[in-house]
This record gives sequence, C-alpha cells and structure tokens, in this order.
Amino acid sequence: MPKLKETESQQKDRLTRAYIAKNMELYGLSDEQVAIKLRCTKRTFQNKKKRPETFTLGELRKLCAAIKLSGEEKGLII
Repeated sequence: MPKLKETESQQKDRLTRAYIAKNMELYGLSDEQVAIKLRCTKRTFQNKKKRPETFTLGELRKLCAAIKLSGEEKGLII
C-alpha cells in the first residue's frame, strides 16, 4: 500500500516533538527537570511528549518557558 500523506495535525505534532527534543538537548534538561517545572510526574511528561496534542494550553505555556522556546517556535506549536 502507498504511504499516506501526513495530515496537518500530524505535521504539527512532529514539529512540536522536534522543538521539545532540540531545546531540551540544547539546554541540557532532563525529562525529570522539565516535569518538575510543569508540576507533573516524569512519566506523564514523557507520555505528553510522545503525543503533544494532549498538552493543555497552560501546560504548553509552562513548557515554552521551561525549555526556552523562541517566539517563532512558540507561534508554530501553539
């Protein structure tokens, strides 16, 4: 079967995962450190990181501050 084209939602989720991974690596942040800043468990953060559509708007705002996303990156994921 031919591979289906990604939906816009899937593309945004992939982009969000990439920005999270890039900035966490850039600033040397662990899953546990980010989870503490988001006030959730490490496992919850890991699950949300895999499925970014499950983040609430408030969690996304805290995440953007915690991993120091640029203004452009914030606009693309929110």
